[in-house]
Amino acid sequence: MIRTSAGDAPSDIRLGPPLLPFVDRLPVPRRLVAAENEGRLVVRMRAAQHRFHRDMPESTIWGYDGTVPGPTIEAERGHPVTVEWHNELIGPLPVVVTTAPGHAHANGVPVQGVPGLSGGAPDLNAAALSGHAVVHLHGGLTPAVYDGWAENLLAPGQSAVFHYPTDQRAALLWYHDHVMGVTRFDVYAGLAGMWIIRDKRERELGLPEGPPFEVPILIQDRNFDLEENGGLSGRLLHKTDPGVMEAFAPFTVVNGKVWPVLEVRPAVYRFRMLNGSNARTYRLVLFKDGEPELDRITQIGTDHGLLRGPVHVPSDGLVLASAERADVLVDFSDLEPGSELTLLNTAKAPFDGSPFPAANAETAADLDGLLAYPYVMRFRVVAGQATRRTIPQVLATDYGVPSSQDLGGAPRRAIALVERELVSGPNMLTMRELAPVAQDDHGPVVTVTNNGSAERYRVVAAHFEDATTFFPMLGQYEIWQLINLTGDTHPIHLHLDPFQILSRRPIRYEIPEGVLRTSR
Repeated sequence: MIRTSAGDAPSDIRLGPPLLPFVDRLPVPRRLVAAENEGRLVVRMRAAQHRFHRDMPESTIWGYDGTVPGPTIEAERGHPVTVEWHNELIGPLPVVVTTAPGHAHANGVPVQGVPGLSGGAPDLNAAALSGHAVVHLHGGLTPAVYDGWAENLLAPGQSAVFHYPTDQRAALLWYHDHVMGVTRFDVYAGLAGMWIIRDKRERELGLPEGPPFEVPILIQDRNFDLEENGGLSGRLLHKTDPGVMEAFAPFTVVNGKVWPVLEVRPAVYRFRMLNGSNARTYRLVLFKDGEPELDRITQIGTDHGLLRGPVHVPSDGLVLASAERADVLVDFSDLEPGSELTLLNTAKAPFDGSPFPAANAETAADLDGLLAYPYVMRFRVVAGQATRRTIPQVLATDYGVPSSQDLGGAPRRAIALVERELVSGPNMLTMRELAPVAQDDHGPVVTVTNNGSAERYRVVAAHFEDATTFFPMLGQYEIWQLINLTGDTHPIHLHLDPFQILSRRPIRYEIPEGVLRTSR
């Protein structure tokens, strides 16, 4: 419940939600099956009206085919797909962008945990955005000219034809806007959709395919502005504050609905899950009758498709960082009609990996941790014939863990992720390419201690426009060391190539003042 006094500053806030959860049915995005359209599809980017919750006014959104999410595109491995992307966006950006003047209200409640501007003024530069767009197929092995380069913009009224070879493993990908500097706003406005690649190997396993037992699940966080009377207006709100550079909105939206409910039969369902949030990490826990039910979940795939074998999710929940995907099977086959299971989030923001017991998921709400409400969605079992399914113990046979011999002569690269604190502008995350230096090099260096061994690096590239220095060779392994120098967990993906994680480990580092502030 939220009550407001003058303006939009909350006078009394507690953790009860201002919207009733689990009243809207989970929408399933429209399917666009490439094979049914001779491999040629037309998708239009449009402004439209969308209702995020039954008790809210409609919101203006930008969406692929005017929906949130856009249609789910399905393609066959080895069968190229051509998409005509038409930019028919009109009007200004349908998102109010603001930075509140302080991190918290006078009562100590962080501004990001509540709706409304919290004393911030609308960003006039964001309000002037007129709908330039470019589409990136995230996870696609796509020629550079069709990869959605951040500066290859389509103005409203323009269109482009992109060719996708689709010559890659079966997997859940997603497509989203990719415009330089404003991707976060355009995706927040609704420009995101899922893309599924299928292949023969996956079909041989007898996994659920298509409705009703395969369901795409796009999870995002959203906030909304307030009317003068204190009610939610429906206007999308992207709010940050001086203490936290990212926006961590309080409402979880699944397939375009706040805290929806999905009716399921007593059967095994396949959920193709995607965290489409700009910054928020989710740690998902399935709960029933006051107890976690994580044993019902079996993970069979990740960003790059099927795992070699099924695995249980971690004991504290399934972690999905921004843009990360998970292919999971959930077994409802033993449940009686009327049974309800709730999917909850226990990850505070910004997420630093701190543990939280799955058994306490119902009490995970933490305003200081920018987790106003732990709800994600609910599953309600309806009558139907109980259907059990045997999960194959061998899923993928087309890859394995590289041997020490494979990696012995592999080129090694080091990349640091750094949060820059700027006086003249907002903080920003940047990447720094590092090159090893000799022990007798007395210039400014970064020292990283890993497993007791100290390595010294200098910065060789830092800016988007810096000259390319990575030239991987086709068919050759490379080892990349990604060094996270921020206080948060952070995902990464590479365009044009999948990768395997060899290890994760803590490090110690020493950075002389100013070393990471310039590119040379």
